[in-house]
Amino acid sequence: MAVNENALIEVNSLKKHYPVTKGAITKTLVGTVKAIDGVSFTIDKGETFSLVGESGCGKTTTTKMILMSERPTEGVIKYEGADMSQFNNPARKEFKSSVQAVFQDPWSSLNPKMRVRDIISEPIVTHEKVTNNEINDRVNELLGVVGMHPFHAERYPHEFSGGQRQRIAIARALSTRPKLMVLDEPVSALDVSIRAQVLNLLKELQQTYSLSYLMIAHNLATVKYMSHKVAVMYLGKIVELGNPKEIFGDPRHPYTRALISAALPSHPRLQRDELVLAGEVPSPIDPPSNCVFRTRCPNPTDDCASGNIEMGLIEVSPGHWVDQCCVNCG
Repeated sequence: MAVNENALIEVNSLKKHYPVTKGAITKTLVGTVKAIDGVSFTIDKGETFSLVGESGCGKTTTTKMILMSERPTEGVIKYEGADMSQFNNPARKEFKSSVQAVFQDPWSSLNPKMRVRDIISEPIVTHEKVTNNEINDRVNELLGVVGMHPFHAERYPHEFSGGQRQRIAIARALSTRPKLMVLDEPVSALDVSIRAQVLNLLKELQQTYSLSYLMIAHNLATVKYMSHKVAVMYLGKIVELGNPKEIFGDPRHPYTRALISAALPSHPRLQRDELVLAGEVPSPIDPPSNCVFRTRCPNPTDDCASGNIEMGLIEVSPGHWVDQCCVNCG
């Protein structure tokens, strides 16, 4: 297999299973929650990779493992070609300075007792040896980069609007000069009128600093606008993977079609077919055998449950991958 020299993050056969026990004193294993069950993808340098799917599909768990706040049950995550599970303390510290996160809620992600200067400089002080003058210069520079003014550094978070707070959070994430930023619903808590401003800022920063983004989002319009690659997740697995043009223009998996159908159209007069899936998402403790989507598939076959079809993604066009069992369903 050819080595992808442009890869920043490589995720291979990633699994995260949580044991389910009963009993207060003598705990008995009664099952396993398969939060992530065999996920593989690559985030290239300078690109935006988005994970979409219903709540509970495994997006956040995947992100936590990339941020090293959770350990995989199985599988390998590589950062610039190096296995992250083999990192020693210096390598782990360097990695944590190279990967930063911007969270959904700018009201709770910023410490209300800290001034903006301290919020932005805290990661710098943690990872670098710098003087007070250097800190002040960096903070002022970062505030300018995100469209704010140096005098804002002496204020507290409650003195700002939601959009301004998210800009402060972005400045904090930029403070360690990261290579990857994890964007967890970065604009969903903001007013509609300022969402586009923040998204455009993120795009500008990506071009300026050659940043890679791993984005979690439910708003498909945001995903389509921001992404270079999109992975659709269902019950701990990736069921479709491709660029936005393929995912939104020619969705091949019935679950992807249902997600797009459920989203608001770009224009009120735009007519499209409505696809409503039957039933509920199965429990990750006892997922369907073989094809996990077969219990909600509009056109299931006997092969979906029998195992006669090999599971996993198949390339249906260059760079467009779909679950083999569901490629002809819909």
